[in-house]
Amino acid sequence: MNVAIDRRAWCRVETGVTGVRIESKDTLQKAEGRDVSEILGSGTLSLVAQILRALGVESGLRVVTQSKVPAGSGLGGSSALAVAVAAAVGRAIGRELDHEGLWPIVRDAEARCIGVPTGVQDYLAALHGGVLALHLEAGAVRVERLRADPARVEEALLLVDGGATRFSGINNWDVFKGQIDDAPPVREALAAIGALAGRVREALLDGRFEDVSDLIAEEWAARKRLAPGVTTPDIDRIAEAARAGGGAAKVCGAGGGGVVAVWAPPGPRGPGRREAVEKSLQAAGFRVFPARLDLRGLEVEVA
Repeated sequence: MNVAIDRRAWCRVETGVTGVRIESKDTLQKAEGRDVSEILGSGTLSLVAQILRALGVESGLRVVTQSKVPAGSGLGGSSALAVAVAAAVGRAIGRELDHEGLWPIVRDAEARCIGVPTGVQDYLAALHGGVLALHLEAGAVRVERLRADPARVEEALLLVDGGATRFSGINNWDVFKGQIDDAPPVREALAAIGALAGRVREALLDGRFEDVSDLIAEEWAARKRLAPGVTTPDIDRIAEAARAGGGAAKVCGAGGGGVVAVWAPPGPRGPGRREAVEKSLQAAGFRVFPARLDLRGLEVEVA
């Protein structure tokens, strides 16, 4: 289960340039060379270079990127940016990629960039938008866009700044290794998380938004058993403040820091959990900001 929010990533591609140039409007970093091989190790810009290489581009492009998601937030910013880059570059070179053809390319390019395996769900949220249930089936990942009321989801969802940022590859690799090594705590926790995701899907489809709070609390309890670094003292404080107001919280992404998602449906007539949770979080000194759903997904325009 995941949901796309309106923290979008952009990419502009220009053709007909000499060599290859990459620019980030967020970090103000630039990298250029005669071909992609000269900029593959360009720090935060190396992901863009890896995508160019994966698409068979060696030179002749200028790529400019911008993202509304800070690095290390757990909101899938790098994945959304990778999707934007691959789609824009593909259009620029005349290689049209449908959703199913695009996400494996960016997954593998990002894995090459960070040196550890990646997941898939962040790419799919950026591609499709909306509230998604992802079904990992034999030979395919099936994306189901839920017919859940987006306004009700927005009303119940809050985002909280959890402080320290993190590198998701570390926690993800610990979990991956635990599963392969047949570590009972990891296998049991992953099984619980999968089952709870199915129950959240059913609750959203049935309009039982109040029930989602308890399911998220259970999911967070299971997720903390995956690896020692999933939670932090600040994340624990956010979860406790949310619980005190009648809501539930879980860290976004792999954990260890970043943004925390809080579920707290408002009352049908007047103040409800959302209002109580917001007050509790603010009293504890945390910054709360609303989540707006993105129903558009990937968009590509030709200037």
